[in-house]
Amino acid sequence: MDMTRVLIYMMLFLLPHVAFADAQLDELVQKLQKKYSTLEGFKANFTQSYQSQRFSEGLSESGIVYLKKGGRMKWQYTKPEPKMFISDGMFYYYYVPEDKQVIKSPINPGEQHSPALFLAGRGDFVHDFKAEWSDPRPGSHLIRLTPLKPQPDFQALIVDVDPVNGLILRLLVIDEFSNRTEYKFTEIQENPKFPDNFFTFQPPAGTDVIYQRSEAE
Repeated sequence: MDMTRVLIYMMLFLLPHVAFADAQLDELVQKLQKKYSTLEGFKANFTQSYQSQRFSEGLSESGIVYLKKGGRMKWQYTKPEPKMFISDGMFYYYYVPEDKQVIKSPINPGEQHSPALFLAGRGDFVHDFKAEWSDPRPGSHLIRLTPLKPQPDFQALIVDVDPVNGLILRLLVIDEFSNRTEYKFTEIQENPKFPDNFFTFQPPAGTDVIYQRSEAE
């Protein structure tokens, strides 16, 4: 049998497997989008780790995250030091109690600066990204999402998707310098009830408020 015929047989054998893998990918991305487009909110424990290309030693933090549709979120860090990152849908607030100051900056609705906003119901995993397998091995559910429109804060996202319910169990954010920030979510609660003012931040007395303008201003 000549080499040309061998290659043809190999292609005919592999094509159905490639088509099946692509169908699985499309199905998983659709499930991911459906979950976060219909999810009203969630609460989870999280671990956040950061690895820089410039420094060999990484940074690890943990706490509880609360998200609600409309871009509202609260990241309540407990270790190694207490701090808070809040979005009320209009402004970001970054508060470190020990520093007695909060940085306040407006959210530009035309841009998706924070990958976490996709978890809070902003953006579209199907139409805003090119999706491909990050790990094509059977049993893996790691998807690499590359934004179709360049984003200032990240070059790509890698998500570990629960194939049953479509929830993101792990989110890896890769920036333009190949620095990596990874979030792992456990004890996820879907659609918890939040008080009306839960995502409203009121600076404690004696706290300096530093207003940081957006690039659009």
